[in-house]
Amino acid sequence: MAILVRNLVVFFIFTLLLVGSYGFWKIEHKLRTVTYSEFRYCLVNHDLAAITFIGNKVIAQHRVGDKYETTVPNAEKLISELQERNIQIIFKKDRSDQIFQGIALSYIILLILTVIISLSKKKRVEEEENKFASDKLIMPDSENNLVTFDDVAGIPEALEEVQEIVNFLKNPEQYKQIGAVSPKGILLQGPPGTGKTLLAKAIAGEAKVPFYSFSGSDFVEMFVGVGASRVRDIFKEAKTKSPCIIFIDEIDAVGGSRAGGATESGQDERSQTLNALLVEMDGFTTSDTIVVLAATNRPDILDPALSRPGRFDRQVNILPPDLKGRKKILEVHGANVALAPGLDLDKIAHMVPGFTGAELANLVNEAALMAARDGKSQVNLLDFEHARDRIIMGVERKGMILSEEDRKVLAFHEAGHAIIAKSLPDSDPIHKVTIIPRGQALGQTQQLAVTDRSSYSYSYLKSRITTLMGGRAAEEIAFSQRTTGAQGDIIQATEIATNMICKWGMSDVIGPQAMVVANSGFLGGVAHRMEMSNKTSEFVDEEIKKLLKMCHDDAVTILKQKYYLLKQLAEILLEVETLDEEEFEIIMTCHFTEKIAAGIHETNQCKTCPAADSCIHSKLRKE
Repeated sequence: MAILVRNLVVFFIFTLLLVGSYGFWKIEHKLRTVTYSEFRYCLVNHDLAAITFIGNKVIAQHRVGDKYETTVPNAEKLISELQERNIQIIFKKDRSDQIFQGIALSYIILLILTVIISLSKKKRVEEEENKFASDKLIMPDSENNLVTFDDVAGIPEALEEVQEIVNFLKNPEQYKQIGAVSPKGILLQGPPGTGKTLLAKAIAGEAKVPFYSFSGSDFVEMFVGVGASRVRDIFKEAKTKSPCIIFIDEIDAVGGSRAGGATESGQDERSQTLNALLVEMDGFTTSDTIVVLAATNRPDILDPALSRPGRFDRQVNILPPDLKGRKKILEVHGANVALAPGLDLDKIAHMVPGFTGAELANLVNEAALMAARDGKSQVNLLDFEHARDRIIMGVERKGMILSEEDRKVLAFHEAGHAIIAKSLPDSDPIHKVTIIPRGQALGQTQQLAVTDRSSYSYSYLKSRITTLMGGRAAEEIAFSQRTTGAQGDIIQATEIATNMICKWGMSDVIGPQAMVVANSGFLGGVAHRMEMSNKTSEFVDEEIKKLLKMCHDDAVTILKQKYYLLKQLAEILLEVETLDEEEFEIIMTCHFTEKIAAGIHETNQCKTCPAADSCIHSKLRKE
């Protein structure tokens, strides 16, 4: 209807323009009108060359070319007189009425054609909308029934939460006898890659019921109303297959909050789709054994009407696995890979703190690819270490050539990190020190926690900042200069210090007061400072600056005391480029190194070195 009205308005405007243009043309080309007496005067004086009769009007043409028109009372008498004077006589029909009738008829035909075209276009649009609404076949995904709880590892709490849903779908009568009603919906929320979609498939596989899988973007189309129609069709089909599961992945695409209003067409479509979903979930009866599963990593933006009890009754948090969970996930994915006998998966799990299930699956695959590339028949620990470095830091930049001066600065920088980390009591153990460029990093000092940490103390965080400042401090001590290599360290240190002061209340001056807020679900994001006075803001900045300076000064003090150790460790890094955990510990505990650190110079070999001749310090004993 809107298209028809629009076309009619355009047609009407076009008509007005055409009629107006014709009227202006008529006015511009209209002949001068004279009285009959003036006409008779010209006729008597033989000034006329020709007379044109159009009805009861005549157009007189002078011998000099001028024209005018007049109205004659008796045309027959005038014709006789003109014949006597040998004046040319021309007769024409008055076609103005015919022209008007033709224009009117043409416009009527155009109007009819416009209406027909508009109606046919409207019909095509409706057919297109119906096509979009039904183009995605609503069929259960039979492949997902092959996934079971045996394929899910590392999230035992979430499995325990959803086990009740599986029992209800298998035996609904057991619950109905005592009046229990299954939750209508379960919202799986957590960071990307933690296994939300896999868990939904496993629920359907365990319950052995039809599984309808959709994405939030499947309901958002260019035509308003298509998403709502698709929602109604899905639930209509699901009711015929009850008991069953409807799974909507990334539900935040259509379930976002409506608080901001809906003025744009895209928002209108989402609002209508969300309203249809709310209505359908409210329309469940006790006989409809349908469970709606949804997954999102942005629960903070969901509409409150969607997440309230009665719709999504339960919210299940799925977080990155702990150490034990990571090991189990590695066992699941490692079952499909030829692992070397005796490979310690527990050590690999220690190497990748914070990895999600998807990242661990990628780790196993990358390790297998590297082993196959090297012509190995089995995947060993070294392959996993290389795969982890590639995932975390990027590909080794073999084509990057550093000057000898840059390599020396880099070696002192990483040696400074390592010595500070080893010297502080609350610091995590060193896992690897390298000056080989990878990704955007020129080098790296890797630390791995003994166990997963759920909370961080003030002393641990302060040690972390001091360790980050160790690279810059080593550059200042060894070269009396500062380089851009500490950019990443300073960013991390500033972020930790800001959180300590503004988020975790670890400042005696500011006190236990939150100064920043971050509301971005499980996707992280940048924290923003809350509104505060200028004076308070100055206090916050001063506390952050004071904490960073204190840690930097501590790093400088430690490295000045252990300058000889810093120098020797940097020289070793320049020679071997990479030190693993065992090699680094040998260097730090070697009796010869301790004497060097104390400034004692000896020419004889270090006979008490526990590593004997295989010690990486053998080159130092030759000095």
